[in-house]
Amino acid sequence: MKTGLALGGGVALGFYHVGLIKALEKLEIKIDVISGTSIGSVIGGLYALTNDAAEVESRLFGILDKHQKELALLKTSFSPANVEAKTAFFEKWFDLAKEFYIWNLRIAKSSLVDLKPFLKIFRGLFEDKSFKDCKIPFYATAVNLLNADSLCVNKGPLYRAALASSSYPGFFPPLKIENKILIDGGVLMPVPAKIIRDKADFIIGVNLEGTGYRFPIVRNAMDVMNLADRIRYKRIIEDSLAGIDFLISPNLEKFSWGDFTIARELMQKGESEVLASGKELKAALKANRYKSFLPFKKIFNFRLPFKH
Repeated sequence: MKTGLALGGGVALGFYHVGLIKALEKLEIKIDVISGTSIGSVIGGLYALTNDAAEVESRLFGILDKHQKELALLKTSFSPANVEAKTAFFEKWFDLAKEFYIWNLRIAKSSLVDLKPFLKIFRGLFEDKSFKDCKIPFYATAVNLLNADSLCVNKGPLYRAALASSSYPGFFPPLKIENKILIDGGVLMPVPAKIIRDKADFIIGVNLEGTGYRFPIVRNAMDVMNLADRIRYKRIIEDSLAGIDFLISPNLEKFSWGDFTIARELMQKGESEVLASGKELKAALKANRYKSFLPFKKIFNFRLPFKH
């Protein structure tokens, strides 16, 4: 039986993934195929390359220490004051547009920041490695602006695939690869389980964004646009969870998307929560081995109790 791991996006929240893969190793759960969106493609790609959670942790925190200045910009842009308690992808974009583009008269630019410093970060993480160097098969997701479709990236340099998958619209410029113009895979596939559904018998999916819905106060036209996008994105998240056999959906509302200073806390949270639910996860894996003998697959679909 092959086990797949689908890692969702969430910028700094993605350090929860690091704790998760550390827990999977301690639980002796072997991962046979990995998919990732946005920060999930970064951490998933590193784990696929090394098959070693300790090495992933070492590389990531080495980069954090080396590039504090560049990452501080993310903290400013995704600060709690700007995006507190918001889960819609483009709701955050509206806040960025209002605060950075419109008021600072930079709307003519294709992105908020220069890509070069972040290109160094991605190259530092993956060096010159490509998909063929991966010890575990790996697939990253991105969205092609030319045909409005989600696609799977599984060849070429790993750093370019991870960068394309993480190219948050408006913040990073779209990345050109061959005849495609790519942006963040989370626009259409927040948790990329579908792209490995035919490659794994059992998929562990990790959703770092809430799927709940609370009707907000509508005060102006911007609120209406934000609310409409929140509804749309909630459905996109739910659709991306289809086919997941064991969903991990932690409550991360108190954490900011762009605050990398809490990376270790998130990592520890991921490790402790997944270890605490190891019994349920192993039971689900065991039950899945016998699903071909029983008529109702749904009985094997589990969600951890700390979901949103």
